[in-house]
Amino acid sequence: MPDSGLVKLLSDSGLPGKEALVYVSLLENGSATATKISKQTGLKRPTTYLVLESLSKKGYASTIPDKKVSTYVPGDPAILGAKLNTTAKYFLEMLPYLQTLQNKSGNRPKISYYDSEEAIWSVFRETSQYPDVRLITSYERLSKHYPRETEEWLKNCERKVYRLKNWRHLISKTSGVSNIEKRLIASGQNVHILPSIDMHDIDLAIYQDKISITFIADRPFMVVIESNEVTHSMANLFDFVWNASKSA
Repeated sequence: MPDSGLVKLLSDSGLPGKEALVYVSLLENGSATATKISKQTGLKRPTTYLVLESLSKKGYASTIPDKKVSTYVPGDPAILGAKLNTTAKYFLEMLPYLQTLQNKSGNRPKISYYDSEEAIWSVFRETSQYPDVRLITSYERLSKHYPRETEEWLKNCERKVYRLKNWRHLISKTSGVSNIEKRLIASGQNVHILPSIDMHDIDLAIYQDKISITFIADRPFMVVIESNEVTHSMANLFDFVWNASKSA
């Protein structure tokens, strides 16, 4: 059985009991099939599938692509911290342990896949908790597909809800500075325009030891790569492009 203390911790923080049970099981295994999780947790297999589906929609789990048998991996525990009631001191104190438990279970680089809007925005909100992020994006495209979520995020930037101290926004576009970029600049953000780049609906974020690649379209998906080496190389490449671009 998964660690009962961790299961209770997550349940007390707002994650439903069965979801907490399955999530801790995933953390302990690194990756697992529904059958394996069912045996470890004591849940019936149909129930396990339903719980895994719910976790995946929220961004707390994802499937490994191209596996003959559906295999699941846990989402970063920090994503829970961006969405659950994490003002509770005990959760914040336990977060490093949850992350250590996750890291012990697999080899880097770790790749997570998300294919629901709710899961993608959960990761994006988690990204917004970091003060130093490099972004290549088009906020006009983002606003077109997700106007409500984009406006909510912008307002939180303006209210200083997020600690976007050293964020660098490299905007891919051919026209001038939009109202969204003006609002980011007014809130103290660093914005550069690179007219020659065409990301074809792809957004890229580099932060901490992670890279998120998001396809923004009618059927969105996101891939998150966790690797110090890969992130360091991509950050150096971003810095080169940033220095060659012009401030908005």
